[in-house]
Amino acid sequence: MTAYSVQQIKFEFISYVKEFGADFSAWSVGVAEDASAALFHEHGIDEARDIWLWKPAVSPVAAAMVRDWICTRQGAAALAGEGRQVFLFRRGPASGAPAVA
Repeated sequence: MTAYSVQQIKFEFISYVKEFGADFSAWSVGVAEDASAALFHEHGIDEARDIWLWKPAVSPVAAAMVRDWICTRQGAAALAGEGRQVFLFRRGPASGAPAVA
């Protein structure tokens, strides 16, 4: 599996969110060893209907750096977890995911 640098993931995530209006406050970002399981099972994301993306980072530290930067600098909601895969999804009525308070 190809791994991506912190800068590559940040660029890709920012570009992706901008496609949907650039309002990071409507998004959640997390890290996991298995992003697919975290998205579709743990957080209830509908693979076909909801808006989501994930990328493998070069290390768990790099993944956490991406999550922390997007949440502190861009205003997304941080999700607890550990691993080297970074994921994000849009919350709210347009998705099956519950809104995070």
